[in-house]
Amino acid sequence: MTLVWDGQEAVDGVAGGTRFRLYAQMPELAGFERPETVRVSPPPGTIAAGPYDGAMRVVDAVDKAKPYEFPDMPPYRGAVLPPARPGPDGHFDHIPVDSRQFLSAHMYGSVRFTLDIWEAYLGKTVDWYDPRDGFVIELIPEVDWDNAHAGIGFIETGGRRNREGVYHAFALNFDVLAHEVGHTLLFSEMGIPSFDSLTPQFLAFHESMSDMVALISSLHFESMLDELIDQTGGNLYVLNWLNRIGELSRSEQIRIACNETAMHEVTALRLSPQGEWIDPTGQGRNGHHLAQPLTGAVFDNLVEVYQDGLARRGLIPPDLDPRGWDREGVAASLAQFQRVHENAVARNRGAFVAALIEARDITGLALALTWQRMSPANLSYARFAEAFQGVMADIGQRNNLPAFAENFLEREIGLRESVPREMPPPRSAPYLVRWKWMRRRATGAMSAQGSAATDDPDAYARVYGMFNHSFRLDV
Repeated sequence: MTLVWDGQEAVDGVAGGTRFRLYAQMPELAGFERPETVRVSPPPGTIAAGPYDGAMRVVDAVDKAKPYEFPDMPPYRGAVLPPARPGPDGHFDHIPVDSRQFLSAHMYGSVRFTLDIWEAYLGKTVDWYDPRDGFVIELIPEVDWDNAHAGIGFIETGGRRNREGVYHAFALNFDVLAHEVGHTLLFSEMGIPSFDSLTPQFLAFHESMSDMVALISSLHFESMLDELIDQTGGNLYVLNWLNRIGELSRSEQIRIACNETAMHEVTALRLSPQGEWIDPTGQGRNGHHLAQPLTGAVFDNLVEVYQDGLARRGLIPPDLDPRGWDREGVAASLAQFQRVHENAVARNRGAFVAALIEARDITGLALALTWQRMSPANLSYARFAEAFQGVMADIGQRNNLPAFAENFLEREIGLRESVPREMPPPRSAPYLVRWKWMRRRATGAMSAQGSAATDDPDAYARVYGMFNHSFRLDV
């Protein structure tokens, strides 16, 4: 699945695949009422009613009263509603959006679309984590539950009423579904830590990376790229549909990627011996909150790649070049750019979109390769940051490494463990000074990571049970 930007290949839709209609954002939001037609990798005619493709099957359970909880696992053996069926041409884009079958088609299409995107970044087919043989992944679109989750061989979703009283089925929320696929990707690619090597940052890392899977996957809806550039004027730090992950209304979102949380605000969070989150401040915070500094740093790095692309394309003049600036400087630069060059974004929308696609795919590739280099045992943000820097250097982003390092350090995420924090040179320092500082910080071998745990359902259940599945993060 490829697209070309400036002569280079970028991940995008699957030519010749089966058509589905998906909502890029929840349909209750103004401007997102109409689904977009996408193609997923299985060719037309290979996806049966369900949808069912031999590896994944949608099971629209009748009145499933509660979600799966180990050892109660698939397959579901109760009554089911009629499946979504392909049209005579083998596609699923004919199903009315107000039908029950559209819920099943949307859930399957969203999961398969997300897997296609990340299998392209990973360069391989994802073997969904399951220690059993011969399993089929079960997708259940409606459970009587104010949440959604993924587990051994399944994803299932419930729904929620937002503050305006409007009910929203999570099976129609692409962000929520892509987030759950993110968990399965991480478990499949990295494995499961043994209980004695499990860290709070591993659980938070899972939430952060799953949010980034959702965010980057959302950028593969082609019709949304133009709207994002127009909505933000090219400034991705403006609160928008991209960085409001899992949005439930215009004023209500699950998590915000462009947050400003630093580690000192969340380091007091810890796990009890039973795996429960302990917040000494009494605010009831959990792994979603601990994830925020890492999510913010990775989002800042995506923006750094995007700004670099704008500058290289000559879209921002040298005196307004925002590379390496803080977010206030970026906003001021782009605002000034808009004032001086009226309608510049509208006139150059294609180039702005190309820079955004480039940043999307560089960041997605970097995350996928970083996961493949990491162990889940004794995982820390410092280890992730160091591995991420190494991957970015390997894929041609050496010129941006000092800025990436600063983005991690501004969140108080070090690049090496057990090393006293050294403040980076100011942004105004010469580039060579910043480069040498970054290289000095990044040198040295990564600490031994220990051993990952096993394909043991009980170990998986114990670790997975520590994830707080509530999507809500009050902000």
